[in-house]
Amino acid sequence: NPNGGKGIYGKVHFKNLAIGILAINEQDEIYLVGQERYPFDGEYSWEIIEGGGPLEDDPIESAKRELKEETGLEASYWTLIQEMHLSNSVSDERSLCYLATGLVQKEAEPEDSEKLSIKKLPFQEALNMALDGRIKDSISVAAILRYALMKQGV
Repeated sequence: NPNGGKGIYGKVHFKNLAIGILAINEQDEIYLVGQERYPFDGEYSWEIIEGGGPLEDDPIESAKRELKEETGLEASYWTLIQEMHLSNSVSDERSLCYLATGLVQKEAEPEDSEKLSIKKLPFQEALNMALDGRIKDSISVAAILRYALMKQGV
């Protein structure tokens, strides 16, 4: 690369780690969060629970905070299931996706700026949504597909 491996525009540096939480209950139901996404002209997006965590924080603590804020859920068990580079041609943004199980419902604590809808549905329905394009968010699609493979023993 004539630009010293930095691309033609340099790179965008992120100060947060993207965190995805695949919250699955004992009935194999998943919790999804719905919200309008500004970059896509307000298109409504169904996603797994997501947020950002400062790079200097323990990512699992950021995941626990996001799960509680957005859904009011707390999880007894956490498993790292996926690590990704989200747009490695232009940024250094990384994502960690966790499987959260052993769920207990508490009180949600959404941020004032967040207008979220929460729905719980059978995992198979969420998998269908990821496969047919109703779920487009990359972290969500990756985590849902990863969990589907885990269920098959892959």
